[in-house]
Amino acid sequence: MIGLSVVCLLLACALVAVLWLNERQLRAMELLLLARGRGRAGKVRLTFPTPAARALALEMNALIEESDGARREADAERRELQRNLASFSHDVRTPLAGAQGFLQLYALADDAAERDECVAAAAERLGIMRGLVDQLFEFAKVDEGEQMPACEEVDICAVVAEALSSRYPAFAERGWEPVVALPDAAVVVRADGEALARIVGNLLDNCLRHGSGAPRIELRVGGRAAGATAQLSEAADEAGAFELIVSNPADHLEALDMARVFDRFYRGDGARQAGGSGLGLAIAANLARTTGMHLSAQASAGVFEITLSGGR
Repeated sequence: MIGLSVVCLLLACALVAVLWLNERQLRAMELLLLARGRGRAGKVRLTFPTPAARALALEMNALIEESDGARREADAERRELQRNLASFSHDVRTPLAGAQGFLQLYALADDAAERDECVAAAAERLGIMRGLVDQLFEFAKVDEGEQMPACEEVDICAVVAEALSSRYPAFAERGWEPVVALPDAAVVVRADGEALARIVGNLLDNCLRHGSGAPRIELRVGGRAAGATAQLSEAADEAGAFELIVSNPADHLEALDMARVFDRFYRGDGARQAGGSGLGLAIAANLARTTGMHLSAQASAGVFEITLSGGR
């Protein structure tokens, strides 16, 4: 009887010890999670590795590694955004400083013609600054999904023609004659007309800003090139797919990171000499995505090519 009592007492002590060790281990895990919430490093290490505790520790360590990866990625994105915003601020301040300088010269000028030149130069630089700020505002609206796309029937040929005609003086100034391959007949797509116009306009602006020669604009319907003009087959038309390809010669394409060409603020010119905000293609890509289309880019043999694809 006394022996049985001793055995029961030992078992009770062992049970209390196990419960105490488990409680201590769970408390240590709790403190570790609290420390992780404050950004401190560390993983779960077991002092009493029961099967259940081991499984829990494995899951916690997996979550900790995932959290560490997400934190590192967020920190890298934050640092890159800060660098990009600093560069963008410099891009805005440069024309602003120029405008201020010309206005100061205007105050000192005695000749009417000289004052007119100062005003024109200041207005030009303020226009550049406004364009940069407008693109930043436009990107913010598109990135946050502020505007819901309005689906309607749009003639993509008319959209391209309008975008080209509005930029014809800029092409003519460079002595460029764009090569246009559009079907004679209307090609109607279901899309947000305003968004489609902004996408096409941004692609052409990118050619003007970074290209070294006249662009080529080609529309393919149902997988078939539109150079055959109006004789698009009924089967091709019913296929429902279209591709708008905008390509142009460009210098220093080897310096481009093709995986980043649609990233916000990305510009391939390391010296930042080509101007622009680095948001034009990012805006176009976001607009395409929100309206059910897709943008892709490739570069080869000195030609930069962007394809807008979608359904009809």
